[in-house]
Amino acid sequence: MRTDILDFHEFYHTALGAATQSFIAGRLTEAWGDGDRLRIAGFGYANPYLELFANAERRLALSPGGQGVIRWPFDGRNCASLVAEHYWPLPDASLDRILIVHGLEEAPDPKKLLREVWRVLADDGRVIIIASHRRGLWSMIETTPFAAGRPYLKRQLNKLLEGAMFRADRWSSALYFPPLRTKFLLRAASAWERAGARVWPGLGGVVMVEAEKNLMAPVGLVRSAKARVARPIIASPQPLRINPPSLIDAGRVEPRPSSRL
Repeated sequence: MRTDILDFHEFYHTALGAATQSFIAGRLTEAWGDGDRLRIAGFGYANPYLELFANAERRLALSPGGQGVIRWPFDGRNCASLVAEHYWPLPDASLDRILIVHGLEEAPDPKKLLREVWRVLADDGRVIIIASHRRGLWSMIETTPFAAGRPYLKRQLNKLLEGAMFRADRWSSALYFPPLRTKFLLRAASAWERAGARVWPGLGGVVMVEAEKNLMAPVGLVRSAKARVARPIIASPQPLRINPPSLIDAGRVEPRPSSRL
């Protein structure tokens, strides 16, 4: 059972959620800048972070079917879509970047999810995964959505990536301050982040990794990753609850020519 979409939406509209978004956003802009001319998708609940990539060629917010979806952006053409966990309505090699936030911890089959990510990424594409850290306070105190599902250690996440034909490139952490809503702690959150990164870097609330596709995998395994692309249907602007494999269209994404194995 996935966390309800409205729980994510409400959390990121609190002072604690805003602080969370700010500290994670800094790491994302270091990695991808403003997303200039990139085709970017977020899976899970990446909506607040997709706002960073204003110059992207295309941005899609993909939500797993059991979670629900909210129209995004709110003041323009809808780019939000419900998708099945492992069955996205996108062509092969159609995206340059994928951001997974609140998407891996509650996935019923994380490896299968990452194989679908592998399929829709271009050969030079990259994925950033932000996952709750097993040793951090955020996975232990149930005041945020980061306490839901299965948290990860760095070695567990690295093993999962390798099994899905990805190669981890850069690691980082964030959210060293306690996940409490008191005004005093929120005012001191920046100091906690700076101190945590220097003194106890292995105890962040989230572990973050940027990975690239491993194109040296056996041919048979690569072919098995290719999945039939579903025909989408029109999205509704209201929060929805449907079961996979029903899909909601976020707009057609045209693949760029790329070399295939």
